[in-house]
Amino acid sequence: MLRLCARRLGNAKSASHVYELRTYVVSPEKYDSFHQLSMRCMPQRPPIGSCQGCWTVQLGGVNQYIQIWRYENLRHRYDCRKQLEQDHEWFRTYVKPADDMIISKSNTLLRLVYREGNASTQSYKYLMQFSPHEEVELSGPSAILAATFQVIVGEEEGKYIHLVKGHKLDDVIPVTPTMGCSSKIMGPVRWSSTMNCLWR
Repeated sequence: MLRLCARRLGNAKSASHVYELRTYVVSPEKYDSFHQLSMRCMPQRPPIGSCQGCWTVQLGGVNQYIQIWRYENLRHRYDCRKQLEQDHEWFRTYVKPADDMIISKSNTLLRLVYREGNASTQSYKYLMQFSPHEEVELSGPSAILAATFQVIVGEEEGKYIHLVKGHKLDDVIPVTPTMGCSSKIMGPVRWSSTMNCLWR
């Protein structure tokens, strides 16, 4: 049964936060090494910023990692990034070796339109859909709209990003492909719970 879903935030404070979508494309021959390095180091990452979710892309992209970070404002983001850059141990153990495995990085600034109220405590599969529409189609019975963002700086500016989660892959796959949309099927990384990610 198809359901169209569009929701708005009621919390003004949540709406004032800024979110950063970060995408990493890893060299194919170094993908496993990058995964092992991240699995070992990311749970030890300095507690700077708030990671809302970290996923590996299974369909709609190859050798990609996606993260969403939340900040109080752009000044807070700047301070967090600066603090990380000055952590020489973190740079030595993770940033430098990871950079040698990454082909490209990109980031996009987002505004939160809607977010579900509770953290995900169960294992889910995720759909991330870039869409010109504020509504998103929910197809399978376990599909839930986890969040909707709007791109305010970066590629796809003005478009919406819908994050849909479900217990089964088939529940999150769009039944009716929509012109102008692009989607990724993702799975949360193993260390999501260690980092207290909202979506895991």
